[in-house]
Amino acid sequence: MTIKGWAATAANRPLEPFEYDPGPLAADDVEIAVEHCGVCHSDVSMIKNEWGMTSYPLVPGHEVIGKVAALGSNTKGLSIGQRVGVGWV
Repeated sequence: MTIKGWAATAANRPLEPFEYDPGPLAADDVEIAVEHCGVCHSDVSMIKNEWGMTSYPLVPGHEVIGKVAALGSNTKGLSIGQRVGVGWV
C-alpha cells in the first residue's frame, strides 16, 4: 500500500506531494482510510519547527475521521468498514 499526502520537508517550506509505504500492518495496528482530517495551529507550529522537535518529512494533520480498512491480528472491538476517529497523537 502507498500512502499519499502533503508533507513539509523542512522548516518554513511549502508542503509538497509525498508518498510512502508504511510496510506491513503490525499485530496491534489499525489501517484507516482517511476521509477527513483537521489541520490547526499546532500543525503549523510543527511545520515551522517552532517547538524544536519536528522530524521531517512531516505530514501534518490530526483529528482523523475515516473507516477501518484493515486490522492487525491483535486488535479487538473494531470491524472492517467501521467509522472511527483518531485524536491528536
